[in-house]
Amino acid sequence: MDFMQTSFNFNGLKFSNQQTTLTKQEKKLYELLPVGKENAVQGSYLANILHINKRTVISIVRKLRLKHFDVGSTTNNGYYRFKTPKEYTDYIKTAQMEYIRRGQVLKAMENTPMAQQIAIISNKKEA
Repeated sequence: MDFMQTSFNFNGLKFSNQQTTLTKQEKKLYELLPVGKENAVQGSYLANILHINKRTVISIVRKLRLKHFDVGSTTNNGYYRFKTPKEYTDYIKTAQMEYIRRGQVLKAMENTPMAQQIAIISNKKEA
């Protein structure tokens, strides 16, 4: 039986061997991603190359990030791999702000006329 290293340990910090965790489709997409924000490629470009739809690209990028891969994105230019710590921190700041903005919208939606109508209907069913 062959041994496959699935993680690395450097001075107490443990990093997974990411390549062993990828599906074929994830690996293909990841290998297509350029290094550096200035080289970012559109999701539609990746979709065309891989013969998949843009929503699948978005899903694969999400899975790559959940598997701890360094994949950044911009609103207009597309996807890329981080080249510098600054690219990483800029992406994280932007993602955090988007998370806050979405939370604000969700909170506001709790007080719309439709939300109030649903609350009234729910209360009538419970009574």
